[in-house]
Amino acid sequence: MSADDNLVAMLTNKAIPTDENCPIKVRDVSPTHSWEYDTITYTSLWPDGQALPLTLRSYRSNLTCWQTHSPQKVAAVWAVLRRLRLDSFPAPRPLAKGKLGQTEYLIWQMLPGKRLLPASPGAMDMAQEIIPQLAELLARLHALDHNGLNDAPLYQATVAGTLVRMLLWSREMGNATLRQMIARLKPEVAKIQSRPHRLIHGNPQLHHVTVHEGKLIGLLNWEQAAIGDPRWDVMTAAHGLRKYSPALADQLVNWYETFTGKRIDNRPFWYALVSVRLWALKSWVQYAAQAKKISSQSADWTIDLPDVEAMAGQDLHEAGL
Repeated sequence: MSADDNLVAMLTNKAIPTDENCPIKVRDVSPTHSWEYDTITYTSLWPDGQALPLTLRSYRSNLTCWQTHSPQKVAAVWAVLRRLRLDSFPAPRPLAKGKLGQTEYLIWQMLPGKRLLPASPGAMDMAQEIIPQLAELLARLHALDHNGLNDAPLYQATVAGTLVRMLLWSREMGNATLRQMIARLKPEVAKIQSRPHRLIHGNPQLHHVTVHEGKLIGLLNWEQAAIGDPRWDVMTAAHGLRKYSPALADQLVNWYETFTGKRIDNRPFWYALVSVRLWALKSWVQYAAQAKKISSQSADWTIDLPDVEAMAGQDLHEAGL
């Protein structure tokens, strides 16, 4: 076996104890790396003859879209995946968690299907079929009883609280532009009518779903999950779609309104809020990487920072702010 194979086999057997005379074996190990975590997909061969496709993800960063320091990020993901499993919601099945040195990792069973990558050929044609399904899945998620997660370390995603977080980031960075953007958002935030908080995914983009034969199979990547206003999910998903197709973005929100019977008013404001938060977070990551507060590898996520800033300014303008 290769070094990767040996490491994955060791971590798998450490996290999932079996008879030491019949350990779990691995094959088809395929690692991918990002600025935030390392992900390895592989096939596990169990002593009883099962062959399960698994994912092992180790977390080098405790950053989320809500907080720049979330020390219980892995515990939150673990709690959410376990709760979703109980609700038969189509998310990865959690199997184990472990620790190698100071780095925590999770192992889950992979969902069938393939990820839908918006920039790939034909993806937008397929998205036409997927958008109603994604809207229905989000409506289903937001209807779940999340009381079983009351003791989990999940962020409480209020709109006002998120604005305060951004203000703290601006002060830490000495970023006057961000403070000006927050000042433009503040009057509209004061007018927002609160909605009952539910379990939200946090970043339900198209590339976080798996698809098979035109059907949405499930939702991946729950690192940004929180208890919060469901509009965060819908408008974050729509915001990600807009750069490929504004019409599809509108369709997603319209379908969600149909499935839930609840209107999402002032969509331009929500687009502006999501845009500014994204720019604020990327600005902080660039600042922290340069100040050596976080890994320099994290700066890879900020390559498009000028474009993200321009979109934030444009969305504020279109919202009349």
